[in-house]
Amino acid sequence: MENNKFYIYILECENGKYYTGYSIDMEKRYSLHVKGKGAKFTKINKPLRIAQFWKIRCTIGEAMKVEAFIKNKSKKYKDELIKKPSVLKNEVFQKIDLDLKFIRVNKAFSFFSKKENK
Repeated sequence: MENNKFYIYILECENGKYYTGYSIDMEKRYSLHVKGKGAKFTKINKPLRIAQFWKIRCTIGEAMKVEAFIKNKSKKYKDELIKKPSVLKNEVFQKIDLDLKFIRVNKAFSFFSKKENK
Protein backbone atom coordinates (compact mmCIF):
# COMPACT_ATOMS: atom_id res chain seq x y z
CA MET A 1 0.00 0.00 0.00
CA GLU A 2 1.14 3.50 -0.82
CA ASN A 3 1.94 5.99 1.94
CA ASN A 4 0.25 9.38 1.79
CA LYS A 5 0.10 12.36 4.11
CA PHE A 6 -2.91 12.23 6.41
CA TYR A 7 -4.10 14.49 9.16
CA ILE A 8 -5.58 12.93 12.27
CA TYR A 9 -7.52 15.60 14.12
CA ILE A 10 -9.69 16.28 17.14
CA LEU A 11 -12.42 18.91 16.83
CA GLU A 12 -13.95 20.59 19.84
CA CYS A 13 -17.70 21.05 19.41
CA GLU A 14 -20.14 23.59 20.89
CA ASN A 15 -21.50 21.16 23.46
CA GLY A 16 -18.04 20.27 24.78
CA LYS A 17 -17.86 16.95 22.89
CA TYR A 18 -14.93 15.96 20.69
CA TYR A 19 -14.98 14.59 17.18
CA THR A 20 -11.97 12.67 15.84
CA GLY A 21 -11.33 12.18 12.16
CA TYR A 22 -8.70 11.85 9.45
CA SER A 23 -8.26 13.50 6.07
CA ILE A 24 -5.71 14.22 3.37
CA ASP A 25 -6.88 17.87 3.22
CA MET A 26 -7.63 19.06 6.74
CA GLU A 27 -8.69 22.60 5.77
CA LYS A 28 -11.25 21.33 3.27
CA ARG A 29 -12.53 18.67 5.66
CA TYR A 30 -12.84 21.15 8.54
CA SER A 31 -14.78 23.51 6.28
CA LEU A 32 -17.20 20.68 5.48
CA HIS A 33 -17.61 19.91 9.18
CA VAL A 34 -18.40 23.57 9.93
CA LYS A 35 -21.03 23.59 7.15
CA GLY A 36 -22.61 20.45 8.63
CA LYS A 37 -21.56 18.31 5.68
CA GLY A 38 -18.48 16.54 7.07
CA ALA A 39 -20.10 13.85 9.22
CA LYS A 40 -23.41 13.11 10.94
CA PHE A 41 -21.81 13.86 14.30
CA THR A 42 -20.63 17.36 13.32
CA LYS A 43 -23.94 18.11 11.64
CA ILE A 44 -25.56 17.75 15.08
CA ASN A 45 -22.58 18.89 17.19
CA LYS A 46 -21.22 22.04 15.52
CA PRO A 47 -17.41 22.25 15.66
CA LEU A 48 -15.84 25.32 17.28
CA ARG A 49 -12.19 24.68 16.50
CA ILE A 50 -9.51 22.18 15.63
CA ALA A 51 -8.36 21.30 19.14
CA GLN A 52 -5.33 19.27 18.00
CA PHE A 53 -3.95 17.53 14.93
CA TRP A 54 -1.13 15.27 13.83
CA LYS A 55 0.28 14.99 10.32
CA ILE A 56 1.14 11.43 9.39
CA ARG A 57 2.83 9.77 6.42
CA CYS A 58 1.17 6.37 6.31
CA THR A 59 -1.33 4.16 4.54
CA ILE A 60 -5.04 4.85 4.83
CA GLY A 61 -5.35 1.72 6.97
CA GLU A 62 -2.79 3.05 9.44
CA ALA A 63 -4.54 6.44 9.55
CA MET A 64 -7.81 4.67 10.30
CA LYS A 65 -6.14 2.69 13.12
CA VAL A 66 -4.87 5.88 14.78
CA GLU A 67 -8.27 7.55 14.35
CA ALA A 68 -10.10 4.55 15.83
CA PHE A 69 -7.63 4.38 18.71
CA ILE A 70 -8.36 8.01 19.65
CA LYS A 71 -12.13 7.68 19.10
CA ASN A 72 -12.28 4.79 21.56
CA LYS A 73 -10.64 6.80 24.34
CA SER A 74 -12.39 8.81 27.07
CA LYS A 75 -12.92 12.56 26.99
CA LYS A 76 -10.36 12.85 29.79
CA TYR A 77 -7.77 11.04 27.67
CA LYS A 78 -8.55 13.30 24.69
CA ASP A 79 -8.15 16.36 26.93
CA GLU A 80 -4.66 15.06 27.74
CA LEU A 81 -3.84 14.53 24.03
CA ILE A 82 -4.92 18.09 23.28
CA LYS A 83 -2.69 19.48 26.03
CA LYS A 84 0.22 17.11 25.33
CA PRO A 85 0.08 15.85 21.73
CA SER A 86 3.29 13.87 22.18
CA VAL A 87 1.40 11.46 24.49
CA LEU A 88 0.03 9.83 21.33
CA LYS A 89 3.56 8.84 20.29
CA ASN A 90 3.99 6.29 23.07
CA GLU A 91 0.47 4.97 22.60
CA VAL A 92 0.98 4.46 18.86
CA PHE A 93 4.25 2.61 19.39
CA GLN A 94 3.09 0.50 22.32
CA LYS A 95 -0.61 -0.16 21.81
CA ILE A 96 -1.33 -0.15 18.08
CA ASP A 97 2.15 -1.17 16.94
CA LEU A 98 2.70 1.18 13.99
CA ASP A 99 6.22 1.87 12.81
CA LEU A 100 6.07 5.67 12.85
CA LYS A 101 8.49 8.42 13.87
CA PHE A 102 7.45 11.83 15.25
CA ILE A 103 8.78 15.06 13.81
CA ARG A 104 7.75 18.33 15.45
CA VAL A 105 5.76 20.64 13.17
CA ASN A 106 4.38 23.93 14.56
CA LYS A 107 2.34 23.20 17.71
CA ALA A 108 1.31 19.72 16.63
CA PHE A 109 3.37 16.75 15.57
CA SER A 110 3.98 14.98 12.32
CA PHE A 111 4.56 11.24 11.93
CA PHE A 112 6.76 9.87 9.21
CA SER A 113 7.21 6.20 8.60
CA LYS A 114 10.65 4.93 9.53
CA LYS A 115 10.63 3.03 6.25
CA GLU A 116 10.80 6.25 4.23
CA ASN A 117 13.90 8.36 3.69
CA LYS A 118 12.67 11.82 4.60
